[in-house]
Amino acid sequence: MTFRKMSNKSVYVPLRTKFIILFCLLITIPFLVIGTISYKKYTAGVERSTVELSYQVVNQININLEHYIKELDRLTLMPLYDEDVMHILQSHSGSGSAGAYLTTDETLKMNLFISSLAFDRGEIESILVFTNDGGIFSNLDQSVRKRWDRSMAEWMGAIEQEDGGLAILPPHKAAYYAEAKQGIVSVARVIREPYTNAMLGIVKVDLTPRGFGSIVSTVRLSGSGLLQITGKDGVVLYAGTEGLPDSRESYITASAQSSYTGLKVTSLIPRTQLREDARELTNSTLIVSIVALMAAYAAAILLSNRLIKPIAHLQSKMRQVKRGLFLERATVTTSDEIGQLTEGFNTMIGEIDRLVKEVYETRLKEREAELLSLQSQIHPHFLYNTLEMVNMLALQGSIRELSGVVTSLGKLLRYTVGRQDPMVYVLDEVKFVEAYLKIQGMRLGDKLQAVIHIDSSFDYCLVPKLILQPLIENVIEHAMGPDVLHLALTASVDGDDLVLSVRDDGLGISDGRMKELEGQLYKSKSRSVAETDQGGFGRIQKGFALHNVHQRLRLLYGEPYGLRINNSAERGVTVSLRLPMNWEAWNNAEPAGERQKEAQ
Repeated sequence: MTFRKMSNKSVYVPLRTKFIILFCLLITIPFLVIGTISYKKYTAGVERSTVELSYQVVNQININLEHYIKELDRLTLMPLYDEDVMHILQSHSGSGSAGAYLTTDETLKMNLFISSLAFDRGEIESILVFTNDGGIFSNLDQSVRKRWDRSMAEWMGAIEQEDGGLAILPPHKAAYYAEAKQGIVSVARVIREPYTNAMLGIVKVDLTPRGFGSIVSTVRLSGSGLLQITGKDGVVLYAGTEGLPDSRESYITASAQSSYTGLKVTSLIPRTQLREDARELTNSTLIVSIVALMAAYAAAILLSNRLIKPIAHLQSKMRQVKRGLFLERATVTTSDEIGQLTEGFNTMIGEIDRLVKEVYETRLKEREAELLSLQSQIHPHFLYNTLEMVNMLALQGSIRELSGVVTSLGKLLRYTVGRQDPMVYVLDEVKFVEAYLKIQGMRLGDKLQAVIHIDSSFDYCLVPKLILQPLIENVIEHAMGPDVLHLALTASVDGDDLVLSVRDDGLGISDGRMKELEGQLYKSKSRSVAETDQGGFGRIQKGFALHNVHQRLRLLYGEPYGLRINNSAERGVTVSLRLPMNWEAWNNAEPAGERQKEAQ
């Protein structure tokens, strides 16, 4: 054994050496001595006692199995005592697919009933009710098909032969699952109308491998003994975790068959095992075993403390770090591999703490700053034009028009300056666009015709603030020609996403300009304020409003979302925003529209 001095002058003992010493004391020496002596001292009486024990085990399993099948028998009879279930089955008692449609009310009632039967029954894979017209009810709503036909029910003939009695089905294919399963063991029966005896359907209970295993596991055979459960036709229903018997091996068998279920329980004990185990211990064996075990326990107590305590301490510190406490440090108490591992752990946690602060937090702040920059960069050009129009209306004495412009301008300022919410309702965003269009309509007159077609069901869907107005202003600034400009704002649903579209019939975009616009739109970073020109109210950057709207959506929601331009129509352009559907709970938040009304 080689030792080397550490810096603190303690003796270095490799962890591997400690484990070798521990294993020699606990396992190698005691079991070599006990194994050598016990092999010579066993007697043939072990075989006789093993056979007697096997019969006791088989009889006990047979009794438990009979009780278990009776429980499943009562379980399959429960639909007969539920009026709602019988009524639903009667409504689907016709053959064919004409009445196979399962209503939501029927599905809810049946799922509730079936789930109550399967509650706290871990050995049951699923409980299914098959209607005559091809419908399926089950407690596994997602993984079971809604319809069945004869091609999925090769096992049904055995159930119908029982004529209402309980049928125990051997391992078979269950094709009615979304992914067909093999080797399913089931119990089932035909459900008949109590008065007419007409067949209404079939109730079927599919068992997991634990179904029979939970019964067999209550008792065990010694050594490598095997247990099997076979049906009336001799088909193996359960073969235990050890599998089927080896055809090359000779077994001593003990069996018991139930008169109620017809199931047969058989135990198989390998003769080679009995011969190996048929050795009798003497007093000397007992003394040697006790002395060896006591010595092993004493050595384990002395050596395990030094091994376990540092590891347990390090483990507790790792749990603290897992919770995010990066200031935790483990105490180094040994100079072996565990001590070195602890020092490395402390160094690693310190480095992780530094990286989290310097990299993760810094980039998070950069992301937040970029979002705020994209949302808040507003230039006063639009305000100048609006104030000029207010002055003109005041000079002309157009009091009503002046009041409308001032009111709309107040709404815009209250929405953009007075509220700091990053997410707003579609209803509020549309009201902001309406106020903006009202001011532009006063300025442009009949040259602008705008309509908003957004269903009220989208009113309280949450969207990023100031996400629509840049698209409207982009149309007014770039699509206006000598003719009247028609503009439409719409909303639709695509899967789980909300799509907001702005369509116009203006000047359109040339192919060259479209390529240039796409190059600007999908750049990974937005322009800085210094690089941009003056823009209108709500327009984040002139020439880059669409790009910045697209970047906001990508930063908030990720790669699938953003802005798309469709220039395929003969006249005009359609700009669409795709973002995920997001709703705020009614009982926890007041609608933003109501808050805005109160503010007014």
